[in-house]
Amino acid sequence: MGYRVYVRSEPRQGERQILGEIDTWIKLDFSVRFNAAGTWQLLVKSGTDQDSLLRQGRGIVIYQEGVPTPVFSGQIDAFERYWTVDQHTGPGSVFVGGKCDNDLVSGFLAFPGISGAGTGQTAVLPLAEQYRGQDTRPAGGPLGQAIWAECDMAFGARALPDRRIEGLDVGPNTPIGAAVTETLRFDPLGTLFEKWLKDKRIGYRLAWSHDTKKIELHLYECRDRSGEVRFSPDLGNLRQYEWQLKAPAVTRAIVACQGEGHDRYLYQQVDTEGETQWSIRREQLIDRRDIPLRTGPDGKPELIVKKTSDGTEDLGTGPDGKEWTPQLAAAKATLATAAKAVAEAEEKVRAATTDQEKAAAATALSQAKSKESAAQLAVTAAIPAAKTAAFTHYVKAVEDAAAQVLKQGEKSGHFQIYPIDTEQCKFGRDYFVGDIVTVVADGEERQDIVKEVGVSVEDGGRVQSVTPKIGDQGTGEPLNLYKTVWEMKEKLRRLESRM
Repeated sequence: MGYRVYVRSEPRQGERQILGEIDTWIKLDFSVRFNAAGTWQLLVKSGTDQDSLLRQGRGIVIYQEGVPTPVFSGQIDAFERYWTVDQHTGPGSVFVGGKCDNDLVSGFLAFPGISGAGTGQTAVLPLAEQYRGQDTRPAGGPLGQAIWAECDMAFGARALPDRRIEGLDVGPNTPIGAAVTETLRFDPLGTLFEKWLKDKRIGYRLAWSHDTKKIELHLYECRDRSGEVRFSPDLGNLRQYEWQLKAPAVTRAIVACQGEGHDRYLYQQVDTEGETQWSIRREQLIDRRDIPLRTGPDGKPELIVKKTSDGTEDLGTGPDGKEWTPQLAAAKATLATAAKAVAEAEEKVRAATTDQEKAAAATALSQAKSKESAAQLAVTAAIPAAKTAAFTHYVKAVEDAAAQVLKQGEKSGHFQIYPIDTEQCKFGRDYFVGDIVTVVADGEERQDIVKEVGVSVEDGGRVQSVTPKIGDQGTGEPLNLYKTVWEMKEKLRRLESRM
């Protein structure tokens, strides 16, 4: 099953027409990615009529034989001349490449200033008038609807004239998927959509349509093809799989806090499962003298506090720079006001000249000092709760520090798979990116989403390789699937023991 490459025009009167076919190219490589921008590169001979079709502002459309809709479409955004004395001599050759139409969303920001919020007439304010709108704006709703709305306002029908993309149709509102809520302020749409769609089974795709001659936005729920599309060694469509288990680099994280000598508080977290499975002990000390905890007389942690000149305990401030409790903040504010009133009353006592003025000033000073004493008592009364809040925070900080080190050095398990195309199971015809498929390895079945497919085609449209990447496996950055791989190992061991 081969591939055919067509060149589409620049936007003209709202359409992008096919200008011709490139059928004398030397090599074609492209990747289709789920909810991300794929890439493409075409090597063609220079100086030919077909080479002259490939110009800035235009794009390509790739069809797969036997599949009615394009498997890929995208803009031209790069040219690279290629010539050697051994290959592609004469006029030489040129690499033409770019990204798929999904990349269009990466070029836009979510402007916060809008007019007609909450109505059917919502529109984005021009950049020069953004100051008239809100600094941030809420967004959300079902995933499909939220993505559609941002695309429509950024470059669709509701976009500003100078931002609107000609020859593109965002289609109808598609309220599918779980609800999302967000506060936007010039967020890049590509990054925003990636966050919204992470680990979700909702997809978007921008692709050229033969019917409308436009780039169209499609929002869809992933198809469950796990029953029909299966990859396994027995079926001959799994070229390779491998799994790996690694022992933990750290099994005991020891956090040392601020105290000195015997008073220094030490806290330990242990990866008991890792130690049991691998029969190892690996300790690591984490020096956290910034955490004000010490060992108390009972061997448990206690908070280290300083004393102020008046004997009050100084707890410092919380991680946000504020007092540990609202009550302590209010009490200290009242005390500061009372202290200021005492200072003002003392000044009036010094400035008084007549007996009447002196008596009034002395009375006012006495009242101010009484209020200051009451405020000081309120501060003292608020300190125990604040002390508890500070102690709880720092104990958690110790636990988090230990957990982070154990996480960084944890036992790991990776599972990599490398499917291939066969006549019985082909990309484009039987499955596409975003579909849920099944992989069978070592007797273990896993269902996951096809995240990416790389295709390499030689001259004449003959396929050299089709490489699907399923889930996070095979991507070079697989998830830590330790539990899954360990269970696979144990099943395999039990099976071998019965043989």
